[in-house]
Amino acid sequence: MYRAITSFLGITCAAVLSAAAAAGADTIVGDQAHSSAEFVVTHMAISSVHGTIPIVALQATVDSHFIPQSIEAKLDATAIDTHYADRDKDLRSSSWFNVAVYPTIEFKSTKIIPSSNGKFEVPGILTIHGVSKPVRLDAKFLGSVVDGRGRTHAGYTATTTVDRRDFGLNWGKTTPAGQLMVADEVGINLNIEGILQK
Repeated sequence: MYRAITSFLGITCAAVLSAAAAAGADTIVGDQAHSSAEFVVTHMAISSVHGTIPIVALQATVDSHFIPQSIEAKLDATAIDTHYADRDKDLRSSSWFNVAVYPTIEFKSTKIIPSSNGKFEVPGILTIHGVSKPVRLDAKFLGSVVDGRGRTHAGYTATTTVDRRDFGLNWGKTTPAGQLMVADEVGINLNIEGILQK
């Protein structure tokens, strides 16, 4: 399944890059080895559980200051990792993400709203568990650097908060005192390193 997903994503990424090149746009492709999507959720109202979901494809068109004009990304939900095997197995099951049916998480920007000092907002559509909802990312361009092979790298961060119930993740067991075992609100933090395509 993973090979099929990555093959599909590779074809999709190539198609997007070809279209961007034809339009004369600068395109950045995510560096999977140096990019991450992290989430945090409160457990029993007293502690936090952290996890990651790999970003398997990301492409953005950018202006001359590296501020994105559009962004698309795909994450591999089958590889969700909270550093605890039993919990990860449960999260992949039909009780939560049901990755056998919905193996990817997708995001597509609908607009970019520049601010100042490299900051910008990204309204877009987030699809989790087969449900698509609007979200807004608060993002920032961190800078660019040229590596030893002459490739230009650009760094970004972005954050948002979602209510998991909006995406059909409705598991809702409580403690005997009534606290949610898993909070409804989930924080998302993105750390992106992209490579400018020439």
